[in-house]
Amino acid sequence: MASTGTTTHAGHASAHEHGEHHELSFWRKYVFSTDHKVIAQQFLWAGLIFLLVGGVLAMLIRWQWAFPYRPVPVLGRLFEGGAIGPASYQQIFTTHGLVMIFFAVTPVLIGTFGNLLIPLMIGARDMAFPKLNMVSYQSFFLGGVTMLASFFVPGGAAQSGWTSYPPLAIVAPGQTWWLIGMIFLITSSL
Repeated sequence: MASTGTTTHAGHASAHEHGEHHELSFWRKYVFSTDHKVIAQQFLWAGLIFLLVGGVLAMLIRWQWAFPYRPVPVLGRLFEGGAIGPASYQQIFTTHGLVMIFFAVTPVLIGTFGNLLIPLMIGARDMAFPKLNMVSYQSFFLGGVTMLASFFVPGGAAQSGWTSYPPLAIVAPGQTWWLIGMIFLITSSL
């Protein structure tokens, strides 16, 4: 009996010596990763995608300034009559500010460089709480998706400017989605 346990242990040790290991699935390796370098890449790519969305919104703002009440090329079918009206302009302006500040600049500077460089600079193998770090990214991403989804609720996205100061912060479905997105974003920053 003792020899069987020894043989099994020796066979198991031999498998590890030859480089055989369990390959992680795509979901475990990239989506639910606790590796600080992968999370830094997630923040970087999500931030760049949100930067692209914010850039498109900036171009829509500039189109409205240059050609008021004229149909917008390519994206015109998203607006009533093809042109950007006052309510749509407020939604675009508000969401542009939010996306650029909270979902593009902040995650790229803090999320990417903080996750990538700080552990390497102090000589740590990983962040102190890797699972909490993973949840931070997921909460950030969920907040961004929630804010962008507010364009598709009845009444449209928030229309109160990116600061959402009263009395501009009217109670509307889009403003509620904005608040939920901010809750997710603030939770991710904690």
